[in-house]
Amino acid sequence: MSQPRMPVSLPAYEAELTANQQTALRTAVLLAAPLVVAFTALDRATAPDEWVPLLLVRLAAAGILALLSRVPARISPVLLTGAAVAVICGTIEAGVFATGGATSPYLTSNIAVLAGVGILVPLTPRQALGMQLVGISVAVVPLLFRLHPGDALPLLTATSYLATIALVSVAGAALQDTLRRREHRARVEVARQMGLINLGTLAGGLAHELATPLTWVAVELESLEGDALGPGPREKVRNARLAAARMREILIAMRQGARFASSELREVMLAHEVDLALTLVAQRMRASGVEVSKSYAPDVPVVSCQPTMLGQVLVNLILNALDAMAGETAARLTLRVRCEGPRALVEVEDSGPGVPESLRTRIFEPFFSTKGEKGNGLGLWISSEIARTHGGELSAHPGEKGALFRLALPYESGPAIAAPARVHSGAPAAPAQREKLGKPGT
Repeated sequence: MSQPRMPVSLPAYEAELTANQQTALRTAVLLAAPLVVAFTALDRATAPDEWVPLLLVRLAAAGILALLSRVPARISPVLLTGAAVAVICGTIEAGVFATGGATSPYLTSNIAVLAGVGILVPLTPRQALGMQLVGISVAVVPLLFRLHPGDALPLLTATSYLATIALVSVAGAALQDTLRRREHRARVEVARQMGLINLGTLAGGLAHELATPLTWVAVELESLEGDALGPGPREKVRNARLAAARMREILIAMRQGARFASSELREVMLAHEVDLALTLVAQRMRASGVEVSKSYAPDVPVVSCQPTMLGQVLVNLILNALDAMAGETAARLTLRVRCEGPRALVEVEDSGPGVPESLRTRIFEPFFSTKGEKGNGLGLWISSEIARTHGGELSAHPGEKGALFRLALPYESGPAIAAPARVHSGAPAAPAQREKLGKPGT
């Protein structure tokens, strides 16, 4: 679900991942350095004749790992992680050659390295695959040039162990990467919502301050229009008065969006709320060049809801429809308000590609998005949760050409309130009428 984008203080996922990798790498190499040296005790027991050379190799490896922990942050932590894996596996390889080659018990100790890098350092699946290939290559390839009779089976067995651990590590990296991305998207969404709250508070205050002087301007223009004016000046005054009326509608929508009390339920007319949502996205509508068709039934009762939350759902659905129709030459947005049994319905239908039947329920799952990295996968889920908390339902259906999203809200039985006169002609017994608007701005 697409929503208005606002700058947030959180870094992009890739930047955040790089920073986390740098921290994790320092911790991992500082942990690995003493462990590499500590295994010299095992060298002394298994290869006493090679103990001193192996100790020097281990000390050199520990020194390199310590240096890697102090490398400037401008160098890619993924390259440094690959270097650390190569150093540790190379140290193990020295022990392998000193204790029997392909039959050495040291060979399978590379499993600890391959598993450890997947646990300690956050990596993407591709990065994890690269680390595993580096480790296996350093552990296995040198032995291929020094095979002895009877070494093939032990080497194949050890390699199969390493490959299995590598596969598990890559799969684990893919899972963790997915979870990290979802967490990041959720935090960005929370930060964006906080920004909207702050902006809404400012907008509400601004709308309040501008409402009074704008009312006086409208009154003066109306009075001036009644004076003896020529056709040219009268037309200009009329246009100015219409512009002032439009500004008043925008201010009303801004004040409507500035109410944030989640427990505040009010009786609202759905047709009026849809028009307010259209006012808030008017600039986007004009830029998109979408033809808008509205069909508001005159007998829809009021519904009890939290207006700000309802407005969020309506704006989300309209913007989502505009995104779906992006690039179309004959884009058409249809908005309906009607009743069906004990529920009042708002339908938002677009002329886009539609939603495949297999995805019509999945799109309401958190973090599921058909837009890849462009969407956070939370908009439709949040909207459906808002509908649910109001005792209603948000669902997706096939439209005449594209997708149709239906918001159903319950209402208490009672007298219906006519839709706003600016939406319909006002005939009391007329059936639902359609107001076809030309492309915005025409």
